[in-house]
Amino acid sequence: MMTIRAWPTSAMLAAELLKVRKRWMPYGLLLPLVAMLALQTFAAYFAGWRGDRDLDALRTAVLPWSLPSLLDLIQYFGAILLAILAASAVGTEHGWGTVRQALIRGQTRSQYLTTKLLGIAVVGAIGFLLAFGIGLGFSAIVTALEAPDLPGGPSTTDVLLMILRAGYGIVPYALLAFCLAVVGRSTTLGVAGGLMYVFVEGIVLAILGGIGGAAADARGFFIGHNVSALLEVNRIGSVDYVSFALRDPTPTGLPDPAIAALVLALYCIGFLTISFVIFRRRDVQ
Repeated sequence: MMTIRAWPTSAMLAAELLKVRKRWMPYGLLLPLVAMLALQTFAAYFAGWRGDRDLDALRTAVLPWSLPSLLDLIQYFGAILLAILAASAVGTEHGWGTVRQALIRGQTRSQYLTTKLLGIAVVGAIGFLLAFGIGLGFSAIVTALEAPDLPGGPSTTDVLLMILRAGYGIVPYALLAFCLAVVGRSTTLGVAGGLMYVFVEGIVLAILGGIGGAAADARGFFIGHNVSALLEVNRIGSVDYVSFALRDPTPTGLPDPAIAALVLALYCIGFLTISFVIFRRRDVQ
């Protein structure tokens, strides 16, 4: 009985990472995120604290209380940027006509998509950690200038869990764009669909929350509301903070974090299933 190879070889993954690394897009996408991190940190400090003596702004700028705001911003804009990268990684191959060439050289279709996903995951993880490290550097500068005496602070284990929650909140959006690009064989469809969902979802969640009742409960079916439930756990105590992420800073009616994680996992499984089923059945020209 013939087995279907799904896991790529190390040579396949290395070739995929080389293709991604040689492109300008990953580096270009990282720059606006770094700029937003700098703007959020220094604006909170100089305008919010030094200007208005806003304690929430100070917590946004100094360590370790800046961690929730940093991760909140990285999750929101990182989801958008990784969605663009994921859609591009698939769509451009169709545009170049290289998909068929890769398949006839020995890769199975499952291996092809799995290699793409692993390459995106590796580059996304590196970009996430790099942006987070740069954000920590910005906060460290402000902390050295202010040397605040604020109570509390997370442990090392808590910080690792905060990072994992924020990173997990990026995955469904990237897989949505990946799925759309696979289905439509188009970078444009993947990018436009992913971006439209992010922005329209924010508007719909705000409307449903304003209506209340059963409409507010329906927010539990949306990716963004469940991501907010995970990020809410990242909050240090009852400390408020400022974030440039375009969503409700104080969401209400959030589901249990474990339920939210399960809902996001179901979305990820659904997007992956659609991508693999359609790609394996398609006639690649």
